[in-house]
Amino acid sequence: MGKKGKLHISDYKPTTRLYVGVLIIILSFFMVPTGIFVSHFVHHHSMKALVLGFFWINGPLWKIIGIAVMGKVSYNYIVLHLEHRYKKLVSPKPVSKTRYNIGLLMFTLPFVPSYVMAYAPHLLPELAAFRIYLNVFFDLVFLSSLFVLGGDFWDKLRSLFTYTARATFPGEAENGDQDS
Repeated sequence: MGKKGKLHISDYKPTTRLYVGVLIIILSFFMVPTGIFVSHFVHHHSMKALVLGFFWINGPLWKIIGIAVMGKVSYNYIVLHLEHRYKKLVSPKPVSKTRYNIGLLMFTLPFVPSYVMAYAPHLLPELAAFRIYLNVFFDLVFLSSLFVLGGDFWDKLRSLFTYTARATFPGEAENGDQDS
């Protein structure tokens, strides 16, 4: 047992029940496409509806059967494993100064074409398709900048929307407000 009596990933060894249950769940995702494929070979409309309905309804049922075959221990093992991977993936890691500066450039650069289109539209060609592609490109640059900047930036961004958030800089006293 792990901390505080909770089940830990290393406490469990996968059995064939886990693998069979996972296989059933994976196969359940192919029920609807299989029904569509099989319905092409049936010519009568009522039989097509019956085949599609059978495969459409059996997909979710197979998921439930897969979970039942796995059992509670195997299901909890999968949940713990996914939580462990999620926490490892989401935990913020510090980024280098170069990466941070590149991220800031990517964060602010998409504002330029927006201002140009708003205040000096004559500087860009009148091609509507070009403008759409330009806007989509810079939107993608902006969204990717949030990932380049790293997890600490997400906290900074979130603090913009929190009224009680205060900025602290290295070297400053953290004893509260020093405003006199």
